[in-house]
Amino acid sequence: MVIYLDIAFLLNALADALALYGTARLTGLPVQKLRLAAAAALGGTYGAVCALPGLETAAGPLWQLAMAGALVYLAFGRCAAFLRRFLLFLLLSCTMGGLLLAAERLLAEGGAVLAELNWGVFLLAGGLCFLLLSVVFRGSARHAVEGQLRRCSVERRGRRADLTALLDTGHTLSDGLTGRPVLTAHWEALGPLWTEEERCILARLERDGAAACLERLGAGSGFRLLPYQAVGVSGGLLLCFRPEGASLSGKGLGEVTVALSPTAVSDGGGYAALWGGETEKEAGGYAA
Repeated sequence: MVIYLDIAFLLNALADALALYGTARLTGLPVQKLRLAAAAALGGTYGAVCALPGLETAAGPLWQLAMAGALVYLAFGRCAAFLRRFLLFLLLSCTMGGLLLAAERLLAEGGAVLAELNWGVFLLAGGLCFLLLSVVFRGSARHAVEGQLRRCSVERRGRRADLTALLDTGHTLSDGLTGRPVLTAHWEALGPLWTEEERCILARLERDGAAACLERLGAGSGFRLLPYQAVGVSGGLLLCFRPEGASLSGKGLGEVTVALSPTAVSDGGGYAALWGGETEKEAGGYAA
């Protein structure tokens, strides 16, 4: 049997890239193209190696789980929601693999393959996948259907981060210095904005608190403290900064302040920021 390693590499890399991209989108994270490309290349290499004669054991379940974990780690790094992203990536990978196999058989055998399909197993598998996604991402799915999720971008010092934001009318946090609504985002979702030193400091935000992290970041970092109140919290502090630009679905947010949440802002991971204000277009423009 002739094995085309280049085809095996490309197909596996494409499937892994699509699954990782879908994982990032469904969890509200920005897509870091270089990390995703590196992970896809590793997945393609693994798929090509498994296709070689005598190395079939490398395609065993344990090896596949280990490789899936490595791809998720390479694409997204270590994070609190690693297990959720790992499970979602497995689900999407199985879907992509099934689609590729189905496409291959359809091209080779035509419509005859549909007659041999076990529809009971097919519907059961589809129902289980739907149930899993509904349970894990039930809140995010509802917000998506209601049109409350928006693509958001934040710029700082020549860098840009893209993420998903929830339009939350109950989110009334405002900046006492400007009186403007505040965009609240999980610090990790703004990863492309940080230097390596800032990333290490912000990783301790939940444990050490905003004041301690601000002291380590230094006076010239552009960060400051934002006081807030919430249910069960009489008074707290969030680390915040003024971005060079911020937009929601391509519409500017004006002179907005971005507050950093030390933890994820959604239970299902479908969005990574909260916005309760208006865009410049909706407000008719803001005064400088």
